[in-house]
Amino acid sequence: MSDDETESVQIQVYGADPRHAELEARELREVLRGLDGAQVRFAPPEAPRGAEGAKGPGLLTPEVVLILTMGSFGLATTAIKAWVEVRKSRKARIVHADGTVTEFQGGVSGREVKRLRDGQGDRSAIGPGGER
Repeated sequence: MSDDETESVQIQVYGADPRHAELEARELREVLRGLDGAQVRFAPPEAPRGAEGAKGPGLLTPEVVLILTMGSFGLATTAIKAWVEVRKSRKARIVHADGTVTEFQGGVSGREVKRLRDGQGDRSAIGPGGER
Protein backbone atom coordinates (compact mmCIF):
# COMPACT_ATOMS: atom_id res chain seq x y z
CA MET A 1 0.00 0.00 0.00
CA SER A 2 1.47 3.40 -0.91
CA ASP A 3 1.68 6.27 1.54
CA ASP A 4 -1.21 8.15 -0.09
CA GLU A 5 -3.74 5.30 0.25
CA THR A 6 -5.96 5.65 3.28
CA GLU A 7 -8.82 3.72 4.76
CA SER A 8 -11.34 4.54 7.43
CA VAL A 9 -12.63 2.20 10.10
CA GLN A 10 -15.27 2.56 12.79
CA ILE A 11 -14.16 1.88 16.34
CA GLN A 12 -17.08 1.17 18.64
CA VAL A 13 -16.21 1.74 22.30
CA TYR A 14 -18.48 0.20 24.93
CA GLY A 15 -18.81 1.21 28.56
CA ALA A 16 -20.89 0.45 31.61
CA ASP A 17 -23.00 3.54 30.99
CA PRO A 18 -23.10 6.24 28.28
CA ARG A 19 -20.93 8.69 30.24
CA HIS A 20 -18.32 6.01 30.90
CA ALA A 21 -18.26 4.95 27.23
CA GLU A 22 -17.77 8.56 26.16
CA LEU A 23 -14.90 9.11 28.61
CA GLU A 24 -13.25 5.89 27.45
CA ALA A 25 -13.71 6.87 23.79
CA ARG A 26 -12.11 10.26 24.45
CA GLU A 27 -9.13 8.55 26.08
CA LEU A 28 -8.76 6.12 23.16
CA ARG A 29 -9.05 9.01 20.70
CA GLU A 30 -6.08 10.70 22.37
CA VAL A 31 -4.04 7.47 22.22
CA LEU A 32 -4.79 7.08 18.51
CA ARG A 33 -4.05 10.74 17.74
CA GLY A 34 -0.49 10.02 18.84
CA LEU A 35 0.01 7.63 15.91
CA ASP A 36 1.71 8.91 12.76
CA GLY A 37 -0.78 9.83 10.07
CA ALA A 38 -3.87 8.99 12.14
CA GLN A 39 -6.96 11.15 11.96
CA VAL A 40 -9.56 10.35 14.63
CA ARG A 41 -12.97 11.91 15.13
CA PHE A 42 -16.28 11.05 16.74
CA ALA A 43 -18.90 9.67 14.38
CA PRO A 44 -22.18 11.56 14.34
CA PRO A 45 -24.67 9.93 16.71
CA GLU A 46 -27.19 7.65 15.05
CA ALA A 47 -30.89 7.98 15.69
CA PRO A 48 -32.05 5.35 18.19
CA ARG A 49 -33.49 2.27 16.54
CA GLY A 50 -36.95 1.27 17.72
CA ALA A 51 -37.34 4.00 20.32
CA GLU A 52 -39.71 2.74 22.97
CA GLY A 53 -40.07 5.58 25.40
CA ALA A 54 -37.61 7.30 27.71
CA LYS A 55 -36.11 4.11 29.12
CA GLY A 56 -35.94 2.08 25.89
CA PRO A 57 -32.93 2.69 23.66
CA GLY A 58 -29.34 2.99 24.73
CA LEU A 59 -29.60 1.31 28.10
CA LEU A 60 -28.39 -2.19 27.26
CA THR A 61 -25.12 -1.56 25.43
CA PRO A 62 -24.14 2.09 25.23
CA GLU A 63 -21.45 2.76 22.66
CA VAL A 64 -19.51 5.65 21.25
CA VAL A 65 -18.16 5.40 17.71
CA LEU A 66 -14.85 6.83 16.58
CA ILE A 67 -13.78 7.07 12.94
CA LEU A 68 -10.07 6.38 12.38
CA THR A 69 -8.51 7.21 9.02
CA MET A 70 -4.93 6.21 8.20
CA GLY A 71 -2.81 4.25 5.74
CA SER A 72 -2.07 1.10 7.75
CA PHE A 73 -3.97 -0.22 10.73
CA GLY A 74 -1.36 -2.63 12.12
CA LEU A 75 -0.01 -0.13 14.63
CA ALA A 76 -3.50 1.21 15.40
CA THR A 77 -4.78 -2.30 16.10
CA THR A 78 -1.87 -2.91 18.47
CA ALA A 79 -2.55 0.41 20.24
CA ILE A 80 -6.28 -0.35 20.57
CA LYS A 81 -5.58 -3.84 21.92
CA ALA A 82 -3.12 -2.47 24.50
CA TRP A 83 -5.58 0.26 25.53
CA VAL A 84 -8.45 -2.22 25.95
CA GLU A 85 -6.39 -4.67 28.02
CA VAL A 86 -5.79 -2.09 30.76
CA ARG A 87 -9.32 -2.49 32.19
CA LYS A 88 -11.65 -5.43 32.37
CA SER A 89 -14.64 -3.18 31.57
CA ARG A 90 -13.19 -1.91 28.27
CA LYS A 91 -14.57 -3.28 25.03
CA ALA A 92 -13.89 -2.13 21.49
CA ARG A 93 -14.98 -3.35 18.08
CA ILE A 94 -13.22 -2.32 14.85
CA VAL A 95 -15.44 -2.41 11.77
CA HIS A 96 -13.48 -2.16 8.50
CA ALA A 97 -14.96 -0.79 5.27
CA ASP A 98 -15.09 -4.34 3.82
CA GLY A 99 -17.24 -5.51 6.75
CA THR A 100 -14.45 -7.31 8.61
CA VAL A 101 -14.88 -6.98 12.38
CA THR A 102 -12.22 -7.29 15.09
CA GLU A 103 -13.30 -7.28 18.73
CA PHE A 104 -11.26 -6.68 21.87
CA GLN A 105 -12.32 -7.08 25.49
CA GLY A 106 -10.38 -5.84 28.48
CA GLY A 107 -8.14 -8.08 30.47
CA VAL A 108 -7.54 -8.28 34.16
CA SER A 109 -5.75 -5.29 35.66
CA GLY A 110 -2.51 -5.63 37.60
CA ARG A 111 -4.38 -4.82 40.80
CA GLU A 112 -6.87 -7.60 40.09
CA VAL A 113 -4.05 -10.07 39.33
CA LYS A 114 -2.38 -9.22 42.65
CA ARG A 115 -5.68 -9.62 44.51
CA LEU A 116 -6.28 -12.99 42.83
CA ARG A 117 -2.75 -14.16 43.69
CA ASP A 118 -3.03 -12.99 47.30
CA GLY A 119 -6.39 -14.72 47.82
CA GLN A 120 -5.77 -17.81 45.73
CA GLY A 121 -4.59 -20.04 48.57
CA ASP A 122 -7.66 -19.29 50.67
CA ARG A 123 -10.18 -19.86 47.88
CA SER A 124 -8.68 -22.62 45.78
CA ALA A 125 -11.65 -24.97 46.41
CA ILE A 126 -14.29 -22.33 45.71
CA GLY A 127 -15.44 -21.80 42.17
CA PRO A 128 -17.78 -23.31 39.64
CA GLY A 129 -18.78 -26.62 41.12
CA GLY A 130 -16.59 -26.08 44.19
CA GLU A 131 -17.79 -26.39 47.77
CA ARG A 132 -18.35 -23.43 50.06
